[in-house]
Amino acid sequence: MLLAIDIGNSNITLGVFSDAVLLLKAKISARTERSADEYAALLYDLLRLHEIPKQEITGCILSSVVPTLTSLVETAACTVASTQILRVGPGIRTGFRIRIDDPSQLGGDLVADTLAALTDYGPPFVLIDAGTVTTIAAVDNTRTYLGGCILPGLRRSAGLLQETAALLPPIELAGLEPDCLGRNSIDAMRCGLLLGSAMMTDGFIDRYRALPNMAHAKCIATGGSARLVTARCSHKIIHDPDLTLNGLRYLYEGSRAKNPEKR
Repeated sequence: MLLAIDIGNSNITLGVFSDAVLLLKAKISARTERSADEYAALLYDLLRLHEIPKQEITGCILSSVVPTLTSLVETAACTVASTQILRVGPGIRTGFRIRIDDPSQLGGDLVADTLAALTDYGPPFVLIDAGTVTTIAAVDNTRTYLGGCILPGLRRSAGLLQETAALLPPIELAGLEPDCLGRNSIDAMRCGLLLGSAMMTDGFIDRYRALPNMAHAKCIATGGSARLVTARCSHKIIHDPDLTLNGLRYLYEGSRAKNPEKR
């Protein structure tokens, strides 16, 4: 079995695969004050809860966009699974070209997202990852990651509104469909956040589809806030909540194929 770990700014997503079958998917909060032993205990309890023997974990792959957590979680995984860990980073076999100024700056989650989208849906596509931050990227029909944009995430934007404007109340993003004309503070905030994010996403999709080799690009979305945004977009968007974990599995399988001695 393969343990896949994606360390994000707000959450750590864990997945356990038996071949291509995702047996376990879980999230724990990403907190730097936890020790490696605490993360090991959480991981062990999750495996036990889902009746997955830790000795059956024979491989592990980890991506991280939080350097202060990387070694802590890696140590925890080694403690529980007793296996070598493949870290997503420079030198890993991706299966696609990265045409940005410094390819090493592309986060491991986006590397995994891109490979999974290429494998499962094919190029070209616009990739939307809506989490703590929202990234919208373009991958053309030559399997080249062209670049993209980074925006504040939907929930982080809602928190920022409340922190910086004393009279604005806390709001619930999910729920009734907001009117495009808010007639009170709560509805106006929900309108601005939800419809504003959707219209911004639609705008980037239009611009990216106008690029060379991007005509008729599919749109693929993942991340914790993806449904909140894409449900209000005018474009057809495929929602794939397991895109990152599947991408980590493909990265691991590609690395094993390149280095068969690690089997």
